Amino acid sequence: MSLLATTGPFGISFTLDQLVVVNLAAILVATSFNAPQKVIKWGGLVVAVVTTTCALWCSHHGS
Repeated sequence: MSLLATTGPFGISFTLDQLVVVNLAAILVATSFNAPQKVIKWGGLVVAVVTTTCALWCSHHGS
């Protein structure tokens, strides 16, 4: 996947896996933010922010 990696802002090198996580987080926010229940609304936002942050800055690499 290193062929698809690009260097973005702050010197972050994005991989395809990270871009998939960001896209899934965006879908989660888009589908849960208009929910009438506050738990679903803010829970979806928190989960999306945490997973996106970990995907971009944590150094968990599979073998």
